[in-house]
Amino acid sequence: MLLMTTVDNVNAEHVPYLIEQLMAKGAGNVHVVNAMTKKGRPEYILLIDTPEGNVDIVSGYLAAELGTLGIRQFNVDHISYKYSIETMKVTLQDGTGNKIWEDNVNVKLVKDVRDNPLTARAEYECVKKAAKAFEASGAGITFYELKQIIESQAVSYFKNTEFAIHVEPVDKSKLRDKNPSR
Repeated sequence: MLLMTTVDNVNAEHVPYLIEQLMAKGAGNVHVVNAMTKKGRPEYILLIDTPEGNVDIVSGYLAAELGTLGIRQFNVDHISYKYSIETMKVTLQDGTGNKIWEDNVNVKLVKDVRDNPLTARAEYECVKKAAKAFEASGAGITFYELKQIIESQAVSYFKNTEFAIHVEPVDKSKLRDKNPSR
């Protein structure tokens, strides 16, 4: 079930507590969206995904904690994908091939109904640890870049295709010569 309520009498410091409490009371997911009321007041829209048998507990908590006058309840279908947590070894080497850093990174591998890999998502804490080590080594690779590299290589490994993709810069002056309309 998806529950929705709006509140305009809660300050931002209260929101993390609400999320923690809702999760502790069995909510599967909680989203809080900043919004503005018709009279220009700031408000929060709370979207709480919870099992049907848990609606009374969560809605009772919302009424008691927030003083909300009502909660919208939606019957929704949720498409869930199978996934597995895979452990990938990540190694940083210098230009001569010497190992500077190596550790394991957990990657959530999302799969379709036939167990084919769809996407990979590196776990935040693992990437953060690796990014800090890379930064300390002077590698010049950002958290964002590292996450993209790990996820791309993980999904390529598990898809196990016969194809390779090579990406390299193109000399722009050669492109202009081939396009006479410019």
